[in-house]
Amino acid sequence: MRPEPTLLPEALPTAKVGVPYSVQLSVTNTSSPVHGIYVSDAHPLPDGLSIHHQNREPTGHINGTPIKAGAYEVHISAGTYGTQCAGLRARRVYTLEVAE
Repeated sequence: MRPEPTLLPEALPTAKVGVPYSVQLSVTNTSSPVHGIYVSDAHPLPDGLSIHHQNREPTGHINGTPIKAGAYEVHISAGTYGTQCAGLRARRVYTLEVAE
């Protein structure tokens, strides 16, 4: 049985309106490459932030400058490639606070 991949960090640090923000996301506990780190269309990042990931890398980044304060529920997932069997998925729901 293959271990389930884990998406880290467990929580996102607070962001501040108008201040550049950057957080590394890591997919751990996987023996196959990561094909993508995605944010849900239904629960996206706040305006001004986006996810960047290079195919096959175990890390990605949230970058940008938030433009509106609030508490945002953000759903992020990551998928791994399969080799002899189907790839696996890691998911995490974050609350991202954007302060004034």
